[in-house]
Amino acid sequence: MSDSNKDLMENLDVNKRRQSLFPHLDNTLKVCEEKFNFDKKHDEQRLKWGRLRIQAIQAYGELLSTVQLEQLAKDVELIKEKIGLKP
Repeated sequence: MSDSNKDLMENLDVNKRRQSLFPHLDNTLKVCEEKFNFDKKHDEQRLKWGRLRIQAIQAYGELLSTVQLEQLAKDVELIKEKIGLKP
């Protein structure tokens, strides 16, 4: 497999893409908090930053939930293998 195909396959890996989103969401939350607290005179701007912050928190929670559920599914499969049940 060529290097470009290998890079493409790595980019398509869902788990790696999910893991790469956490730092971006962390940064988004940080910026939103700074902007929300800084723009105290402009209620419209604060409202926009507040909404973006809520969306980022929801996305972070959904992403974390998905990662945890996938890990639990892997753990269940390992337990089934150890006790002799076939999946």
